[in-house]
Amino acid sequence: MADATPQQQWHDAVYSYAHHLNAYIAKGDACGWEGMGEPDDPPALSALLPELRQQLRAANAEGSEAAIARLRSQWPPLHEATSPLLEDNGQGFGALAWRADGSLLIRTGTWYEPGQVLRLQGLEVTPEPDLQMFGSSPDGRVLALLREGRIALVRGTDDTPVAVLPLPTGQEGLPSVLAALAEDDATVQQLVPFNDAQRVVVVQAGGVFLCSATGIQRLLPAARELEEAAGEDDPYGVRLDMVHAAVSPDGNWIACGHQDGRHRIFDGHGTPISEVGPHGEYPHHAAFFADGRHVALNACHFYNGATIGVEVAALAQIDTDFYEDHPAVRVIEPGARVYASAPLPDGLVLGDAYGYLRAVDSAGTVLWKQHVGSTISAMATSPDGRTLAVGSHSGTLHLLDLASTDARPEQVGTQPRRELRRWLFWKQEARPLAW
Repeated sequence: MADATPQQQWHDAVYSYAHHLNAYIAKGDACGWEGMGEPDDPPALSALLPELRQQLRAANAEGSEAAIARLRSQWPPLHEATSPLLEDNGQGFGALAWRADGSLLIRTGTWYEPGQVLRLQGLEVTPEPDLQMFGSSPDGRVLALLREGRIALVRGTDDTPVAVLPLPTGQEGLPSVLAALAEDDATVQQLVPFNDAQRVVVVQAGGVFLCSATGIQRLLPAARELEEAAGEDDPYGVRLDMVHAAVSPDGNWIACGHQDGRHRIFDGHGTPISEVGPHGEYPHHAAFFADGRHVALNACHFYNGATIGVEVAALAQIDTDFYEDHPAVRVIEPGARVYASAPLPDGLVLGDAYGYLRAVDSAGTVLWKQHVGSTISAMATSPDGRTLAVGSHSGTLHLLDLASTDARPEQVGTQPRRELRRWLFWKQEARPLAW
């Protein structure tokens, strides 16, 4: 290697380390993970990072598909190889959503970070300066677009709103003592429109709300919880941590929660139906499978957790406590703290705190898994089901071909899906960089 060029050193080291990681994962899956120890340390490539960044910028300045393909073949990407750059460059993604024209909406920065909304199509990245936040319906065909305090629900390529709904202020349903303590912060963490383009669930630190033409209804915290909080000797304003929500494909169910309490289930019009005991300490994420027959509910403890699959047909009959067994509940993933998910025709992709994608079915069978590196913060499946967009806290966006298991040599996992491209939305770069 003494006479090898910087490019050849990088290429060979990345391929070698990816091969090592894949062998390590295969052995753990085959023999069990107990006593496996840690994989080898990643290669020391810090000295090559300035040359890598120069090559990235040059290829993107050329701006052609051929230039990006040549860059990737000569300088294959690997999360561990670029990790020294991430402290100063990394950021999460607050939301991802596909448009009907094949473009991808991107909110850089998680909800609590500064960021902007961009549209990606091909090799073009265009700012959407008037768009504050967005969200996609379960079928991916309706978008909720937040602009100037109003939520427009649009369908297909036509941006003419099907409905325009007000944004919750956070004051809705609050007893007067809590209203006086409420923070002036209506930052939206999630927008989840229904497939009918007439309703949307809005998730904020101040609560979970169902918005429709008939008004705004608070789902969380519940009225009794607010009254109890208002009656305390030293009341404080409402602020929910790890708050989240999901809507079923048929629009009949809403699953939501936050770190205090159980998983909450409402019908599609906001009527409380049941509470499901988590199989972890703190409810953290909810998602419905594409067929609508099961809902996945994740709870975490530190950076680990567990995800249960619950039969939707039994939701009205369930009232379980923490870790309580029930015939309609099973653990489908026993170890991950899930931050984001995306539906598949035959399952659900869970994105975890350690940078893994884990595709599971409703019985808990692992369909495939893939390591992309850094905590996953947002995911979206294209409406045609072929492409998965994955954003992580490394500031990296991955575009995966769900129909292809022809993985590149630098990819890591068990039957990983082929990465079509990755994008670097790095803080110290003047523009996003395709890789």
